[in-house]
Amino acid sequence: MPFNKPTLVEIVDRIKSDLKARITGAATFLRNSVLSILSIVFGAAVHLLYDYLEFMKDQLFVSTADTKYLELQGSEYGITRSFGAYATGTLTATGTDGTVVGVGARLQTSLGVIYISQEDATIAGSVASISVQAELVGSAANASAGTSVTFISPIPGVNTSTTVDSGGLINGSDSENDDALRDRILTRKRQPPSGGTEDDYIVWAKEVSGVTRAWSFPQLYGSGTIGVAFSRDNDTPITPSEAERADVRSYIVSHEDPLTGKTIGCPVTAEPGLFIIALQPLAVNFYIKTNPYNATVVSSMQDRLDDLLFERGGPGESITISQMYEAITAATGEISSVIISPEVDSTADFNQIHVLGDVVIEVLQ
Repeated sequence: MPFNKPTLVEIVDRIKSDLKARITGAATFLRNSVLSILSIVFGAAVHLLYDYLEFMKDQLFVSTADTKYLELQGSEYGITRSFGAYATGTLTATGTDGTVVGVGARLQTSLGVIYISQEDATIAGSVASISVQAELVGSAANASAGTSVTFISPIPGVNTSTTVDSGGLINGSDSENDDALRDRILTRKRQPPSGGTEDDYIVWAKEVSGVTRAWSFPQLYGSGTIGVAFSRDNDTPITPSEAERADVRSYIVSHEDPLTGKTIGCPVTAEPGLFIIALQPLAVNFYIKTNPYNATVVSSMQDRLDDLLFERGGPGESITISQMYEAITAATGEISSVIISPEVDSTADFNQIHVLGDVVIEVLQ
């Protein structure tokens, strides 16, 4: 039964009605009488209590709880928020031989992302390789090879500007947002652990920092095998590296339950048959004609297509033409549209994941 909070006016009217029924001669209230004023004061206090009851009602359920109570409900299942990871890598500095870049040296990009050197580095042959870690967690600290990073405080004998090495600054991931945490808690409630079912592998994979979506494929290579695929949608690319796949496999095999402190994971007999799938992107290119044609329609249409591929474009899944039309016709301001291409459904293999490719949108004549 829904909780219907009365309005302030309704509460005040109820109090006045109760007073009139219980006080002799109080059939009518003067506007500024003591009883009339007290009715408003008491009504306001009761209205605040109703506000609190409405707030607490939402906190009783995972689907509506806010940050604090969501984390509290998750903790009862041993589910804690993933707080992301720091981007790391190496920079190439140049300068005078023998000059030392000390641990703790601070550098930043043109966008203000700060990195801190993790160990002393001595310039030899006019160059030095500096191991750094981002000051803050998050994917925003990831940087490609060749990116310029400068010392915040110049070091005598060292050129102010450095460059990111060929490996890039990588592995930075964002902290888990409320929606992702909420999804994991709801999954745990709806699909309790069952000693290594296919759903357990999905839950374990999504507990690893940076993992946003996961899929499992029982008997992938025959009886006794299972494949696990996952994406890192806050990274570029979203397909995980070999090291990231190794981290997920290690976690699935064995990790500590934060609630009990006991070691849990996949059954011992299942480990030899556990395969972490190396996903490849399957780009879906769109050529669409629409009416009306304007910036609002185009932007909204691209967002809808991106959402479609995110929600239904996992490995082994198909995106039908009808689903594509459903997405674009939901765009803000759209009246009529035609999809010129693709002409057929798009189906991903077990080692592929749909990503949005080139989107060309033109006016429908």
